[in-house]
Amino acid sequence: MNICNTVNGQLGQVRLQQRGCKHFGQASLVLVLILGLVSIMSVLASSSLSISNVQIEDTITQTNQAWYAAWSGVDEIMYRLRSHQDFGNSYSVGLTLSNGATVSASVIGDGNQKIVRSSGYDGGVIKNLEVTIASSSSKASFVFAAQSGEGGFELEGNTTVTGSNGAPGNVYSNGPVLGIRANSGNAGSKILGSVWAVGAIGGLNSPNSGGVYIQKNAWASTMTACLIGGSVRASSPPTNCPYSGSFEITSPPLPATLSSVDAAYWKNKALEGGIWDGDCNIASSDGTDCSNGTKIIGNKEILGNLNVPSGVNLTINGPLWIKGDVNISQNNILSTSEDTNKNSIMIVASDPDNPTLKGRVVTSSNVQFNRNSQGAGIIFISENQSMDCANLPAIDMTSNTATVVFVAINGCINVGSNSQINGILGKKIHIKNNSTIQYDPSLARAIVVPDSGGWNVVNIREY
Repeated sequence: MNICNTVNGQLGQVRLQQRGCKHFGQASLVLVLILGLVSIMSVLASSSLSISNVQIEDTITQTNQAWYAAWSGVDEIMYRLRSHQDFGNSYSVGLTLSNGATVSASVIGDGNQKIVRSSGYDGGVIKNLEVTIASSSSKASFVFAAQSGEGGFELEGNTTVTGSNGAPGNVYSNGPVLGIRANSGNAGSKILGSVWAVGAIGGLNSPNSGGVYIQKNAWASTMTACLIGGSVRASSPPTNCPYSGSFEITSPPLPATLSSVDAAYWKNKALEGGIWDGDCNIASSDGTDCSNGTKIIGNKEILGNLNVPSGVNLTINGPLWIKGDVNISQNNILSTSEDTNKNSIMIVASDPDNPTLKGRVVTSSNVQFNRNSQGAGIIFISENQSMDCANLPAIDMTSNTATVVFVAINGCINVGSNSQINGILGKKIHIKNNSTIQYDPSLARAIVVPDSGGWNVVNIREY
């Protein structure tokens, strides 16, 4: 069979009879070459498309990561403002995130309005955000279970800082946070939240032994004796302090302001109800009982001491300003009146003429402070300036005392053993054995002046 005739018959449209088999072979070769070239070009185009798609996906990922990094810088600045860290009218911070993205953020402005600028970087992609924030008030809220000044926060054995209603037991200290371990090797001092310490985290009795258990994250200058359940940020690697999360070398957190309570506001509210000239001795029959036998007091300035003897169940129905000391003897119950509705009551102990010796709050054993049916309680504020925790603290709680919160911005607070309180704020805080701080987030609303607020976002733009 003539192959040329066979091909002719099959391809009918090709006129090979006049060209011969030689010409057919040449045409076939050309056809194969063309088809091969087309195949190569298709493969190359497909490869190029795949590479392009990968590049596009990488760019999208980097863009998103840069965007989120920029927002993380805003979040960092906002957190520091809302936790009342005192960095003046300008501040900058740099961060490296776990995904490798980096952040550079800064804030400028005054106590009323600030501008936050944050740049996120990832793989050559940059995202810039500018956020304008405003303060509705200069007053701060009570946002930590315990907050101390440069005197630090100290915990003895079997002490616990925790939260309630979903809130953690966070601690902020402008000084150290020190605790001790139980004999079993587990921490006897427990903070079931995160800790920010401008100073060191370590042992109460020895800088390098003992220590405190922190359930979540910790950020401090140094860590020499502790057990951390989360991530760690410090100026140097922790020693004798195991941790479960990541570690980042960074400077310590900035000091946070302790001006969380406007005592002047509550003094003025107390004055609206009049003045009692001299000591007030509740349930006394000698004419010195400012409750006039009712065992109910409030909205009053007392120019002397407030003395509550043992077994007197006193009801507080408004703010008090005591220009002397508050002395509450053992086996007492102090209750918040139902008339206050949801508003907690402030009792301010302050003597401007003798701030180191007067203006103290002293409670004996088995004193109970009851909230009303709407959750309002009693908050004690001492303006005493004594830092002598052992002998003359601004607030001295003997064992088995329970209350809402104690505040001593300029003095030491000594919490006796077997006590349970709902929040504490002082220049120095010492918690004795078997005591618990159980933070109640409602205090963040209760402790501030009613018209106060925080920092809020008013404008966002990309630049």
